[in-house]
Amino acid sequence: MIINCLFYGQNSTSFVSRLRYIDNGDSMKNLIAAVFAVILAIGIGCLFMKTSATDEEIKTVMNTSGQLKAFQIGAYSSVDAANESALAVNGTVEYDGTYYYVYASILSDSQNIEHMINYLNENNIYYYVKNITASEAFKNELYKYEELMKSTASDVAFLELNEKILDLYEEA
Repeated sequence: MIINCLFYGQNSTSFVSRLRYIDNGDSMKNLIAAVFAVILAIGIGCLFMKTSATDEEIKTVMNTSGQLKAFQIGAYSSVDAANESALAVNGTVEYDGTYYYVYASILSDSQNIEHMINYLNENNIYYYVKNITASEAFKNELYKYEELMKSTASDVAFLELNEKILDLYEEA
């Protein structure tokens, strides 16, 4: 009945139909239709949209930032010197065509990076942290190993997982 009054001009004794005819009816009809549409949209939005997500409910499942941190121990022009340095820190050697770089670790998670920094500092191993890129396959495997690294309290287990990561990096 209200819809008929608003859009089809049929006479009615309701309050809405009396408002419709004030000021020739056109502006009041448009105002009521707009208010009705806004109220309807808000009501539907409240029904179908979940807006209760808080910061505590949002958890990072996987780090996808793509920033990998490599702990570079040195850069050598000789493969023998690079291998000797890598052996001393259980690292890996990467050749870029000019130099042989020795990496002690490659990580992306801030907690694991902090753990590695503390380990290297405690053992007086000098390092340089640099950003590197790697394949998506390597990153996916790295994230799995890093989750295990975060759950261990043992330095031995942490370093064993680090060696596995470096082996994966060599294969990639």
